[in-house]
Amino acid sequence: MAKTQRQKRHKARILAMQALFQLDTRKTESLTASDLNSFSWIDYEVPEEEREYARAIIGAALDHLAEIDTMISDRLVNWDFSRISGVSRAILRTGVAQLLYMANEADAAVVIDECILLAKQYDEGQAVAFVNGVLDDVYREKFPEAQAVRKKIAPLQPAKKIRIRVPAVAKKSDRA
Repeated sequence: MAKTQRQKRHKARILAMQALFQLDTRKTESLTASDLNSFSWIDYEVPEEEREYARAIIGAALDHLAEIDTMISDRLVNWDFSRISGVSRAILRTGVAQLLYMANEADAAVVIDECILLAKQYDEGQAVAFVNGVLDDVYREKFPEAQAVRKKIAPLQPAKKIRIRVPAVAKKSDRA
């Protein structure tokens, strides 16, 4: 059975998240796209198309790492960026990179949903709500015009309740 585009991209997002996590745990001063070559693809039986998409995500994340990290940090309330779990950091970097620098590659709702799924699979506790909140806020800030369109079409107002008066039915005894 052929994989759907979403299934292919899901595996690519897993690879990107894992690569960003691995590079982050090395604790180097800076991460560059050349560090991508050190990530081991050997353990993964992944077609080149999916690897290429993973490389694109990683490249976008690393090319804009300082800006991405600032965007994430700006959304933290009473929390420090360094205290975010490494997995959540990698997932957020993956998501923000796609939302901002690969917007023509995937729908924002799909990117956010996929990152939520990664948080469910690979992180713990309240990571799901945290990842969702940060990515949704980044999206709303950077694409306010898209939010305006969503507000026009998304939430339908419930129909007004109307009262229907049914005429009383005459009893058999009243009809005669």
